[in-house]
Amino acid sequence: MPSHSPGAQKGPVGTLDVVVEEPAERANSAVRFLRVENADGKSVVERSFRTVPAELSEYLPKGRYRVVSWIRDCGGDCRSKEDKDLDAPTRICGIRVDIREEAVAAVTVDAPAESDCAMTAGG
Repeated sequence: MPSHSPGAQKGPVGTLDVVVEEPAERANSAVRFLRVENADGKSVVERSFRTVPAELSEYLPKGRYRVVSWIRDCGGDCRSKEDKDLDAPTRICGIRVDIREEAVAAVTVDAPAESDCAMTAGG
């Protein structure tokens, strides 16, 4: 898993910033997951978020990546549930992004209460 320290990366690096826009009450019913995959489809970062908003900032080597987001319902207080007790993944969406040297790639996840998510990239 990449470090938050740019000095720990070999070669040119950039920054990936991901912000999930979703209703605050989602934290009471589901856990948000974010994954970053490299060009080979291998996970380089994966995090779960039990609070809203979910935000991720990572230094990554220059290259092409895919950002994937989904939720897993928890059926109650999500903070006290282990991942093995969560429902199957739903509301899955993804987008490809290019990480450029010394640049920030920004991804916004739009995840309204009653519909699937959508992603936009900029930066």
